[in-house]
Amino acid sequence: MTALAVFRREWTGRRNVILLALGMGFIQLLGLHFGTDAGALHDKAVVMTVGTGTGLAWVVAALFGATMVGRDLEERRFGFLLNHPIRLGDIFAGKVGAGLCLALLSGLLVCLPPLLMGGVWRVFSLREAGSVAGVWLAGSLVLLLLFHAVSIQVRSRSLWLVLDLAAWSAFVWGARILSLRLIAVGAFAGMFRLWLVLLVVVTVGLGIAGYLQVAEGRADLQRGHRWVSTTLAISLGVALLIGWVQVAWVLRSRPAVPQIQPGSARGR
Repeated sequence: MTALAVFRREWTGRRNVILLALGMGFIQLLGLHFGTDAGALHDKAVVMTVGTGTGLAWVVAALFGATMVGRDLEERRFGFLLNHPIRLGDIFAGKVGAGLCLALLSGLLVCLPPLLMGGVWRVFSLREAGSVAGVWLAGSLVLLLLFHAVSIQVRSRSLWLVLDLAAWSAFVWGARILSLRLIAVGAFAGMFRLWLVLLVVVTVGLGIAGYLQVAEGRADLQRGHRWVSTTLAISLGVALLIGWVQVAWVLRSRPAVPQIQPGSARGR
């Protein structure tokens, strides 16, 4: 129940985001019928529903992640939660849950006018709606955790930023090399699975780093940054190792492509 208390506290301080989403939804309602013939109304409504809903949900998640802990630490307000009988895991879970719900609700509210007035709800199947919601949720979670980690790293202004830059640079370089190896043999499906695995492992690492920043760093921004940097560096290394094993398996299991000798065609 303590996580719900943190959840309610985060929502109370960010209610203006809901008003912003409602205002943007009203603007979309006006733009839906402005200069649009009846034949293009449905297509425009679909673009508004998916595009603006996804965009706002992800923007809200990123901004929430950048401020959910870092701003409290910088303004020395995080000690308020630590002085209450609340488990540290519940603090992090309550903040993340509030950010995800706020992002999803904002995306839904901003696309509600085109969804209803444009008739999109008549042709949207339950499976398609679930797919869109899944994309919103997955993207919001990744962005929230990523911007939380980046916020801690930037706000601390410590030399651990060198490790952060080195770890991310090595990860991007390694992911590029692995992708190029798959592209060279035409294994595009394997490359998609590689990116998915890397994304999942990095997201898990971001979640662990965020929890340790709260549980071990507590109100000390510098110590929290050390936990985030160390955990992320290890997570990125593990992700690359798993990706290397996956690429090696794909390349080994692919059938060999027969090589045509240059003189064989002339001999015929």
